[in-house]
Amino acid sequence: MHPSDIRPAPSPWTAPRPGWACALALALGGCAAPEYPPVPLADDIRPPQAAPAPQARPATAPSPAQDTPLTLDRAVQTALAADPQIRAGFENVRQAEADLVTAGLLPNPEVTADLLMMPWGQPFRPTKQGGPAQTDVFVGFPIDWFLFGKRAAAIVAAQKGVDVATAQFADLVRQRIAGTITAFYDVLEAREQLALAREDLANLSQVQGIVANRVALGGVGTIELDRVRLSIYGAQREVRSRETALAGALSRLRAFLGMAGEAPVEVLGDLDVAVPAAPPTPEAAFALAGDNRPDLVALRRQIAFATAGVDLEETRAYPEVRPSFGYTRQFQHEMGFPDADSWNIALQMSVPVFDRNQGNIAKARSAKTQAELSLGAQLVTLRAEIEQAVKAYAAARDALLLDDPGQLEAAKNVRDKIRAAYELGGKPLIEVLDAQRAYRETYKLHIASRSGYWHSLHGLNAAVGKQVLQ
Repeated sequence: MHPSDIRPAPSPWTAPRPGWACALALALGGCAAPEYPPVPLADDIRPPQAAPAPQARPATAPSPAQDTPLTLDRAVQTALAADPQIRAGFENVRQAEADLVTAGLLPNPEVTADLLMMPWGQPFRPTKQGGPAQTDVFVGFPIDWFLFGKRAAAIVAAQKGVDVATAQFADLVRQRIAGTITAFYDVLEAREQLALAREDLANLSQVQGIVANRVALGGVGTIELDRVRLSIYGAQREVRSRETALAGALSRLRAFLGMAGEAPVEVLGDLDVAVPAAPPTPEAAFALAGDNRPDLVALRRQIAFATAGVDLEETRAYPEVRPSFGYTRQFQHEMGFPDADSWNIALQMSVPVFDRNQGNIAKARSAKTQAELSLGAQLVTLRAEIEQAVKAYAAARDALLLDDPGQLEAAKNVRDKIRAAYELGGKPLIEVLDAQRAYRETYKLHIASRSGYWHSLHGLNAAVGKQVLQ
């Protein structure tokens, strides 16, 4: 007869007891995963379409930037919703929130079952004594997470990790929005430069027609016609170069908008400046940046995260403690005794004699020191960045104020009058080409000064981390 076929006699331990049932229910119920709500993001850093899981879109669905002309505000909104780097960066926040959930989980109970002292070959008998055979079932549950605060320290560290991930995501949004604005104004500048190159080519073509008429009438030699043709060749190369620059600017803008391929983008805007804003002082800008730059916030939170990491590693140096409760059934009927039931209690604990988590504690302390040094280094770098941004904006503002719109009109009038005089034979060709070049260079400076103003203005806003100029 196999020991498993033996029915034990009734015992007070075999009857179910409410106390044991309640204890088991509490132990198992405590292992359920606690619910940690995701840490909410501020409205100014959460992309409108980044929180939900990405869904496949129909291939024929138009991009938001294709329906209507793209203004600067709409470009920023589209980048927040569709920029793949922003959407990918938001997953870091989700991963940190998942780490927080993991840190709050209780350890699983452990169940151990065995069957001991079974006869080898033949059963036990008076001439071959042994046993008695017995079976044990143990249920263990670690309690060191509660005794030494390991779980609480892990939750605090994970919460600090969520704070760091949130601030880092905010800094990513800042950088991507700054890149979107820069790409937007690059398109406006490239578009005006292309329009100027085409206007210059059209004017030179008109001059070529005038020179050809004078050559046909015998008023000038063919050398002047060749000279104009050389200028036209240069203007054609300039047009092609500006077309390439505009295509490149549009491609960069599409990348920030999350648009693939050659999707058409119609940018609505100009480089005109109504009233240039006065630049802030470097000290005021640095003070604002210290309060608003999300990368500084992330570094400060990184210090708190590293401090929590030190506490976590120090708690992990405490021993592991695992009490267990068990039930034993001894099969003694073959020895002439009734089978016996008993219960057991055991305590398993590691003895931290050699490994007291010294390496991880030292590593965590080093990470804290590194975070503090990184914050100091970033503050030094930020001061230089702010000073450079303020000076760049002040220089662009001064250049814009010195750029008298009357200069452009005067250069245009000189060009037209000299060309008319040349047509009547009153001016040489060299003066016509010089007037055309003067107008072209004046217009280029006019475009560059306005574009530089907007680039430096938004660059200063991005460096501060807040819109201080508009």
